[in-house]
Amino acid sequence: MTADVLRVEPVLQEVRARVLRAYGWEIGRERQDLVTPALVLDLAAVRRNVAKMAETLKSLGSAALRPHVKVHKSPELARMQVEAGAIGLSTATVWEAMVMVQAGLDGVFVVNTVAGHHKLAALATLARQAEVMVAVDDAENGETLAEVARAAGSTLDVLIEVDTGMDRAGVDSVEEAIALADRLTHLDGVRLTGVTGYEGHCSLTPDRELRHERQKAAMRFLVGVADSIRAAGFPCDIVSAGGTATWDWTAAFPGVTELQAGSYALMDNFHGEMVADFEQAVTVLSTVVSRRSDRIVMDAGNKSIGAPALASIRGHNLPVLRSDEEHGVFVATGEVTLEVGDVVELVPGYTPGTVNWYDAYHVVEDDCVVDIWPIVPRGPGHIGLLR
Repeated sequence: MTADVLRVEPVLQEVRARVLRAYGWEIGRERQDLVTPALVLDLAAVRRNVAKMAETLKSLGSAALRPHVKVHKSPELARMQVEAGAIGLSTATVWEAMVMVQAGLDGVFVVNTVAGHHKLAALATLARQAEVMVAVDDAENGETLAEVARAAGSTLDVLIEVDTGMDRAGVDSVEEAIALADRLTHLDGVRLTGVTGYEGHCSLTPDRELRHERQKAAMRFLVGVADSIRAAGFPCDIVSAGGTATWDWTAAFPGVTELQAGSYALMDNFHGEMVADFEQAVTVLSTVVSRRSDRIVMDAGNKSIGAPALASIRGHNLPVLRSDEEHGVFVATGEVTLEVGDVVELVPGYTPGTVNWYDAYHVVEDDCVVDIWPIVPRGPGHIGLLR
């Protein structure tokens, strides 16, 4: 399995070379001259977002930032976040963790429970090269993690996942958390370092006051579980939580030690409705392909935009009528001036679901493409990393 994990570095080189072969000819072109649909990254905007988060966090409390890379899936953007002060990175998958470590980044937390022999073995081998953490909510899964770590000659740091109200993974009670902590601390190959709990259900609460109330309840439960684990005599140094919709409240909540927010770097309309502190740094360049009396049709639809019902046309206040696979259809008003062939920028409804469709970012400064950055890994697959 060692050779399999080490395959990531050549894979990164291959992916970089592939996207440059495919899109490198567009470097130097103006933003409006790109072949559409194209994923455009405004480099100045993302730099401002990253810097703003780093600076604001300093005034909110003692929580550090371990940003989630599932949003952008980019080693370049992850490095930018670390250079701005992030203590490490959060990932959704083992594949993302492998890519980040082989890109020279450390302190990687797979903020999900993981099962399956190949993925667990890869994670254990990765822990020989970097500090690797993973969530766990099941004693048998913890025993398997310990077994594969021993076989790989490594130690995996584990955080007990706590269900703070999202009704997904995670222990449901203090008693269950303490029992799991007891089991984990008696296993060779894993090291209990804390608890994690994502208050993602709060992101589905548009009303700000109600969202804050739900966030406080979630963090009270998470921090209370951590306190109980310590009182029972078990280690619990890390309390990790927080998404972009609740980032400032969670970062300032007493007892929370680190924040997992990730969407702040790129932003989208879904998060922008709740958090106005950051700029929308990613757009999809699209061309008008049809103009009817009551509608305008773009060449970017369900296969180009995440949460297309929430998408918008930058500079044009046109409601979404519907979205098909290759067509985004907007309601035309009497004042709209768009015609067939016009190029516009679409602000995604949801950035993670948008980025996942593309091979690469067209990185833009002053409306000119200055680089092409690969998006890796994208999709649900492991891009052959475990062959």
